[in-house]
Order: sequence, then structure tokens, then C-alpha cells
Amino acid sequence: MQMMRNLILSLLVSAAATVNAQDQRFSECVVKATSEWGKPCEKCEFYREGYKRDFSGTYQITLRNTCNETVEVKVAMQEQNGSWRTFPIKAIAANETMSAFACQGTGKYLYWVRRLNDTEIVLPSDREILTEYRDH
Repeated sequence: MQMMRNLILSLLVSAAATVNAQDQRFSECVVKATSEWGKPCEKCEFYREGYKRDFSGTYQITLRNTCNETVEVKVAMQEQNGSWRTFPIKAIAANETMSAFACQGTGKYLYWVRRLNDTEIVLPSDREILTEYRDH
């Protein structure tokens, strides 16, 4: 009886590790391809003297899907005031990219990944990001 229980427990632990590894696999699909400071961004409206737009604090990243499957990505970029600029969940096909920006960035960013239409993995909402990462 004890041996059977240990065998079942061992199989359950192995199965859990396999499921976790599958989830982990998709998070490893997305990598930072580039990052740039000071690149003009149409959505950033920060002005200096004389009403000239200033992009010196703009931080932009490009993320690439390196896997053969389409993934969904949720991105947040930190602004200098500590808040997070969040972006809608975006599907990225194999080898495609997506960009995100902070108008007055700190250089910090977060992203979450799941396989396309995977309803078992819940990506954080904007509210959860703004609340949970407020002091980071």
C-alpha cells in the first residue's frame, strides 16, 4: 500500500513538473530584440521650453517570438513616476515582433506570455499590474 502511494505521488509530481515545463516553454519564446532611448514616439507628448517635443526620456523595446507557435503577450513599461504603462494582449506569430514604449521611462519592463488561446493561463489585468507592481 505504501509503495503504491509513493508511486502515485511520484507520478503526480512528475506530471506537475511536465505541465510547469510546458508553461515555461512559452515564456521562453519571447525575447527582447532591441531597446532604444530617445526614439521619437507619436504617442508621447512631453514638451520642453519653446513647446518643442522632447523624446529624450522615451524608452522603447521590441519583443520577438522565437518559437514556431503563435503566442499572446501582455506588456507593461515603467514610467519615471513609478506607474506602469500597460498594453493590450497581443498575438505574435512565429518570428514576428511587437513594440512597447514608456514616454518618460525608467528602462524597466515586464511581460507575460502564453500560447495562443490558452485559457488555463490567465494574464494579469491592467489593474492587477498597476496594483501589484506599484512599488517596483
